[in-house]
Amino acid sequence: MLIPDRSRAALLLLLLAGPLPGAEIRRIALRVPEGFSLGPEFARMSGWVASGDLSKEGRFGRAGGALTIDRASDRDEIASRERFLAALRAHERDGARWLFRESERSAAAVWQPVLRRFLGRGCRAPLTVRIFPDAATKARDTGSSRPADLAREGRGLRVDLDASAPFEPDLVTPVLAAAALACGQPRLADRPTLLLAQGARASGKWWGRDIASFSAFLVRARVEPAIGEVLKGAEQVSPVLSVGAASSWLQAGARLDGEAAVATALLDSDESLSALLARWRERAHREKAAAPARRPVPSGFLRGMSYAMSNSLEGAYVSPRSRSTLERLSRISVNSISVMPYAFSRSAALPEIAFVHRGARGETDEGTVRAVSDARSLGMSTLVKPQIWLSGGVFVGDVAMKSEADWRAWFDAYRRFLVHHAIVAEAAGAALFCVGTELSGTESRAQDWRDTISAIRLSTGAALLYAANWASGAERVPFWSALDLIGVDFYDPLSKDPAASDTELVAGARRAAEPVALLARRSGMPVVFTEVGYPPVRAAWLSPHDEGSGRPRSPEDAARATSAVFRALARETWWKGAYWWKAFSDGREARPGEMGFNLLGTPSEKAVAAGFARAAAAAGEHR
Repeated sequence: MLIPDRSRAALLLLLLAGPLPGAEIRRIALRVPEGFSLGPEFARMSGWVASGDLSKEGRFGRAGGALTIDRASDRDEIASRERFLAALRAHERDGARWLFRESERSAAAVWQPVLRRFLGRGCRAPLTVRIFPDAATKARDTGSSRPADLAREGRGLRVDLDASAPFEPDLVTPVLAAAALACGQPRLADRPTLLLAQGARASGKWWGRDIASFSAFLVRARVEPAIGEVLKGAEQVSPVLSVGAASSWLQAGARLDGEAAVATALLDSDESLSALLARWRERAHREKAAAPARRPVPSGFLRGMSYAMSNSLEGAYVSPRSRSTLERLSRISVNSISVMPYAFSRSAALPEIAFVHRGARGETDEGTVRAVSDARSLGMSTLVKPQIWLSGGVFVGDVAMKSEADWRAWFDAYRRFLVHHAIVAEAAGAALFCVGTELSGTESRAQDWRDTISAIRLSTGAALLYAANWASGAERVPFWSALDLIGVDFYDPLSKDPAASDTELVAGARRAAEPVALLARRSGMPVVFTEVGYPPVRAAWLSPHDEGSGRPRSPEDAARATSAVFRALARETWWKGAYWWKAFSDGREARPGEMGFNLLGTPSEKAVAAGFARAAAAAGEHR
């Protein structure tokens, strides 16, 4: 392969990137297929330029002997940002500078009175509010898809606001209130967690929960962060928990010593502030913390789809494209989705669980809220199913600690992770919450699991279930009685015969499901297949969990296995629902030759649609 000389590389880059006003180029990549030079075959070369978190990518072509960009492949986030920012118009309102397009004027009309309510007469720092039309556009410029963010801007402050954010939970008002407080006392911005806690106090709620009792609830759930963690804004501490705890402490301080004392303390040294927070926290712990009212299991059969997050700004849960994907799912009789926020662990033997909820291209709290909200508007319920991803793709069922101390530390970390997402799920209005997925190596710790489930009951009124590893593994779970439903990731083989007939596959599905059928009858609890699916390979029923089997591609065999499950279990009263694995939030269809589980555009999608249509008709529902 020939390497281009410096001048040719520069020419290619300029043609690809075009003008980048105000953008600092951070990464450049020119990709050439193996064995190709940059001579006549250059049309098969593609390029990529990045500035900050934004990129421009595409393929080159030739037109009239000149090097050009193939416009059909041109994706230019950098130019999109520049066009949006150029379209903003300034409006002065009540001492703040608002920047928005005419299409976002209605959002300005909603939020300008809210900011006015908190702004005092002594604003000492310039305040700007920018309004974005949706979370993806906001993330493209700011790197955050949250409903609202507060940042320093030179000597002033700036709020970035998503006009499309759901009104419940209200995550904009706390930020506007915090901005108004920092406008009057700019030094408050040096302690962003406590500043946002003050904003939450002014708003009255944080993630839909009462401010005064937030700390007492966290203590009962055994997940309250330490004062030092809150002051430092520690990266691995949930902001949902830290801001909620701090707001309670400050509320107690105002009741004990007055608002003036709180305002003074927030500008004092860490040592002095810590001492006061310790006293105020003790008072906050005396509040009564009521658990949310329990909600019943949704009625009818859960015609579910596992709704995987696409890791892109344009296709994430918060994007308009996700809403379109959900509309497509509703047309195949889907009435429930599962959303799956992840945590990360480096090792199956380490008691470490790292949150993965801050990057706009990943699973975020606001993404969960938006997916639940969009699904509800289409008549769908939602299962929130937090999961752990292990480094190197190690099976999560291998998680097992080597000492009693490590087990305590692991469950402490896992409980914080779950409570965080249970609060988010409750605020969003999710119908179901999964307390764990395929954690086979932990299941023998029955009391630890029951304590964890008790903490989740304090956090959400959603119906609770656990996702056992296969139907054959469900019998080993010792804490079903603490839950509302039995959950199973149903990847049990249907037959050992690669040439099994449809009749044999139906019999195999009944046989594979028999362990949970017996469990349901003994316990009186319904069963939900929290995951079920078949890879598009020959004889997919041999090892349904394995998309890397190496067998030849055969989407038709995957569809046969899918149909067999419906035919085998459709009349079983214990079978409450199934979440088929899977569809992606960007709505992309499976590519020719794709070996993964993406259902969209495949024979399996048609099999699921047919099975769900029959289930809806049997229930008297017309979708």
